[in-house]
Amino acid sequence: MAAVISVSVRGALLGLDDPERIRGELEADTGLEWRREEVDQGWVLTGGIVEILLVAAVSKLTEESLGAALDATKRAVERWRAGRLDPPQAQVEVRSVPPSSTDAPAGAPDEGRPRGSEGVNG
Repeated sequence: MAAVISVSVRGALLGLDDPERIRGELEADTGLEWRREEVDQGWVLTGGIVEILLVAAVSKLTEESLGAALDATKRAVERWRAGRLDPPQAQVEVRSVPPSSTDAPAGAPDEGRPRGSEGVNG
């Protein structure tokens, strides 16, 4: 099974290092390599609402190990949000991705369908 776990954070971020701080916490807690993706926000005033998207691709996982990675991701996001006076909104999503032709036959069940989406806005 291959999947992509994404974390979307939307709100006022306190400093320029905030996106890197949550990325570092996610990497430490999950053992996965996370990357930041740009989100088109249109015109944004300084100090306004900002959205960041952090993504980790995982492959060759069992359902249980994907669940463990997802739980670790949610815990890291909840802990990061708890450290803020006005925590931004956060959403954790996981979706299946088609396996490569060397890993499994084409047309595997739930290919590319979202597996779940859950907010962690406490």
